[in-house]
Amino acid sequence: MIALRGLKVWMCTGLWCGALACSTAKDGSSQTEPEATEGATEGATEGATAGSPTEGAPTETGGEPTAGETEGALPAECAETDPAVSADFEVEIDGSSDLHDIALPCIVDEVGTEAGRSVTRMLCDEDGTPRAVIVSLPVAPEGEVAWAAGDSVQLASRSENFEVYSEKQLELRGADDALLAAGVAPRVGGLIPELFAPIAVELATACGPVVNDMSARSYQLDFTLADQSLSLFSGHRGALAIDAAESFAIDVESAIYNDCCHSTESFVMLIRRVKTG
Repeated sequence: MIALRGLKVWMCTGLWCGALACSTAKDGSSQTEPEATEGATEGATEGATAGSPTEGAPTETGGEPTAGETEGALPAECAETDPAVSADFEVEIDGSSDLHDIALPCIVDEVGTEAGRSVTRMLCDEDGTPRAVIVSLPVAPEGEVAWAAGDSVQLASRSENFEVYSEKQLELRGADDALLAAGVAPRVGGLIPELFAPIAVELATACGPVVNDMSARSYQLDFTLADQSLSLFSGHRGALAIDAAESFAIDVESAIYNDCCHSTESFVMLIRRVKTG
């Protein structure tokens, strides 16, 4: 509804401004000096033609071109996708993946691969009550997850239903707060920067202007880790090296703006630490 209301306001404002411009033009013509000659009128007409809006002037939307507008072709990644991309994660608590919101200390019991999924079973403590938790992630092409049975971890997981849409969020960190896995599926609204720390994520509107036309476009996500950088679009994946033995595998299933209708942007993405050496 936010995007639709914005469109209505824009349309109404455009109509009102158009009417005002017409009224002003009429008033201006009635105040022309009687001595104005036909030649002066022709000169004014030629001047108006010469001063017509050109490329780079404010668009019909009434604003300057945004950072997302580019001259020429858009990046090929705006339309391309990689079929290997998957950010589909699942968290089960005591056998159920229903709605929940937890932040618990856990001990990893077992890590294995089942039907193309990396499955981690752990025992968590909720105020003295044991909770059996299973975290299921897509296997990364770069390698297996970089945690093992016996590791102490901190799990934060949220699954909510807002009636018109749902959200899932995962954050798994080691006892030393090192990032092990983080994901959103989806995140409706802006990203939460601290979720992916120490990886910094910046957004760029490289696939077109930011306008309320409800035509979803892909963000360019710029990931930075120390002196490394990686740019990904919707439907793309890549990796950032941690050291010679480990990397962060990153899958961006969706990262869009100009969306409709509960927020103008949304994200589906997953990062996990994997063994590469």
